[in-house]
Amino acid sequence: MTNKKVQEYYDKMAKKITSPKETRNKAPDFSEYDRGLMKKLSGKEKKLLDLGSGTGLLINHLYEDFEKIVAVEKYEAFSKFIDERDNIEVRNEDLLEVKPEESFYDIVSLFGVMNYFNSSEAEKIYKKVYHALKPKGMIVVKNQFGVKEDVIIEGYSKELQTDYFSHYRQTDKEIACLKKIGFCKIEKIDIYPPKYNRWNNTHFFALIGYK
Repeated sequence: MTNKKVQEYYDKMAKKITSPKETRNKAPDFSEYDRGLMKKLSGKEKKLLDLGSGTGLLINHLYEDFEKIVAVEKYEAFSKFIDERDNIEVRNEDLLEVKPEESFYDIVSLFGVMNYFNSSEAEKIYKKVYHALKPKGMIVVKNQFGVKEDVIIEGYSKELQTDYFSHYRQTDKEIACLKKIGFCKIEKIDIYPPKYNRWNNTHFFALIGYK
């Protein structure tokens, strides 16, 4: 990612992280809903590429549900929390630089990741995902999105007590970007109980697009 505030924030966290849940950024850990969604889409014959795997809060619970999982996480300090399994491969690479195998994966997932990239960076990543997927493969994108318009958080965060940045693009814009790349039949799924959407101008959704 090119945004310096995000880069500096996670650089600092990587130097002192001691618990996998620290990457939740003081938000409640509701990854059980993420795992529930992925288990519904899983298959023991399927290959999963998880981009921005963090500390494995998602994939550590999915290794029995997929034939193979490739976890891409920039920070080795984060990926050290990912369980060592025969069918999990960890790659410490930047999402803007990673070059996944073409037409190899059944599913590519990005959970809580894309709000840290600007629109042009997001398009670049989505193009990589499209080429990495098998015919009829699917992309799963989950993060906060702007409800009526883009919501950009930039500056000092009292909650986190540090400078922070996040770009919550309006949902229809993100869907339009995915369609521009070539994804079709895009589903917008509301997977969390209302209490986890703490702000009126943003909302958590999962977008599922098919190649």
